[in-house]
Amino acid sequence: MARDVILDCDVGIDDALAIMLALGSRELRIRAITTVCGNAEVEKTSENALKVLEAFDVRDISVARGHGQPLKRELYTAGHVHGSDGLGDSRLPKPELKLDSRHAVDVIIEEAERGDLHLICTGPLTNLASALSKAPRLARRLQDVVIMGGAFMLTPYGFGNVTPVSEFNMFVDPDAAKMVFNAGVPLTVVGLDVTTNPSATLTRDRYQRIVGAETRGAKFLKRISQKLMNSWGSFSLHDPMAVAYAIDPTLLTVDEYPVDVETDGTITRGQTIADRRPWKEVMEFKSTARIAYGVDGPRFLRIFEERAIKNL
Repeated sequence: MARDVILDCDVGIDDALAIMLALGSRELRIRAITTVCGNAEVEKTSENALKVLEAFDVRDISVARGHGQPLKRELYTAGHVHGSDGLGDSRLPKPELKLDSRHAVDVIIEEAERGDLHLICTGPLTNLASALSKAPRLARRLQDVVIMGGAFMLTPYGFGNVTPVSEFNMFVDPDAAKMVFNAGVPLTVVGLDVTTNPSATLTRDRYQRIVGAETRGAKFLKRISQKLMNSWGSFSLHDPMAVAYAIDPTLLTVDEYPVDVETDGTITRGQTIADRRPWKEVMEFKSTARIAYGVDGPRFLRIFEERAIKNL
């Protein structure tokens, strides 16, 4: 039976690929897409979600715009990675599809009340934190939440990509992340510890082979990511890995740890911390989360290619 999901995302390049993976996977049924600021301003991320759906002739999934600012901070974006439009300066045409009139926070709450909802968050956690604040029982209504974010130093790859210890989504809105991590929501966190594992990275050689296919997925991938590949030489499929875990949890090795998020400091803002101590002394964390620390990289890449590229 397919899992009912909401994708809550700041649609940049890898979020777009995550949406494609979800669209190409019969294990998931997308109830809605909710958008948030992060990789780009929320006006752009919302429009980008519509562009992805329209590119694959999907017209029955609503897109609801969410928060345009972090809870307490100025917005920090990633135009240097995702381009001025958030989709690799791809100059895709304006979508004909329109946004849902509801706010993303209300969509998350309403869909959770319907029951059997799984949430996949691939951007800053501003919408989810706001939803939990507005409807505290949401924490008990959600079946589970998979988050792409954080760097826990559980593997050699688990260091930050904004500061030495802070991953982008957590850095953009650490206050929201702290609220979510401490809300009692059943969390699985797919962070840089696994998403940047070289075995799961889209290398130039694999990329060139994939985009050479004559499928809509291959053409769309090339259009939005060619500039990124030319600049970086390879790139990690961060957000698709969170969706892949929802499709097949055996792709990742996870374990449960006490967790928290640092909200202060210049270097440590947004640092995600897993308490690995065998003893508890002085400080005890309030909440736990399942944190991914291992990935079957080759199988993940095969699933991504088959579902997001060939199935579409």
